Amino acid sequence: MNQVTCECGFATRAPQEDQVVNDVLTHVRSDHPDLVGDVTPDVVRGWIEVVPD
Repeated sequence: MNQVTCECGFATRAPQEDQVVNDVLTHVRSDHPDLVGDVTPDVVRGWIEVVPD
């Protein structure tokens, strides 16, 4: 399972890495618009933790 937890407390997990990336990018756009230009899919992939199901 792939997981990302934001400093603000938002967390997402999914079996598919692309789903986690999309969830995080959506979160950034809605809750952290000042970071939109800095948080790219590649950046998010670097944040992913693989955790047990």
